[in-house]
Amino acid sequence: MLGLVLAADIAFTGIHVWQEWKGEKFPLYRAFGAIVGYWFPRRNGFALFTVGLAIFLWLIGFTAYTGWLGMWLGIGALGFMLGARVGDSIISHWRLHLVGYRPNPGLSSTVLYVFEALLIVVCFRRGLSFNLVAAAAGVIFGFLSFLVVLPFMAFLRNHKASSQRARWIPGKQIPDWAVTT
Repeated sequence: MLGLVLAADIAFTGIHVWQEWKGEKFPLYRAFGAIVGYWFPRRNGFALFTVGLAIFLWLIGFTAYTGWLGMWLGIGALGFMLGARVGDSIISHWRLHLVGYRPNPGLSSTVLYVFEALLIVVCFRRGLSFNLVAAAAGVIFGFLSFLVVLPFMAFLRNHKASSQRARWIPGKQIPDWAVTT
């Protein structure tokens, strides 16, 4: 059963990251850049948002579901996955979609993340409750990791004049610079 859950975690991350990379018209890192008015180079966006994020989440998922680094880190990683799945869905996708940033690459696969979050709560509640400090710390750090992305990109925009661009206005079409460059 644990192997099945780990395989689902790997697949869900792969599907979601692939959707964020391919997008309908542009990758998610370009959408984030447009929201704050920051031109994010393709190679950096692909390296961080596609390859780096996938590898990081796969390692966290492997740690969470196998406990190979010990019980405390396993519970913390499980909490992190829970917080990250909820945070990514709410912060990076649903909230942005609701305020008018459309299309939103990866939005449709958030249903997989919700399913995994529910699976964690239902199937691993006993393990999470075994060390509430590790679990809570994981949930908080997982959620916060998605909360800081846009503010960090805005910080980069404010400190690198050559990458400043016009911001994407909610409800309007994404600026051309975000799609063509």
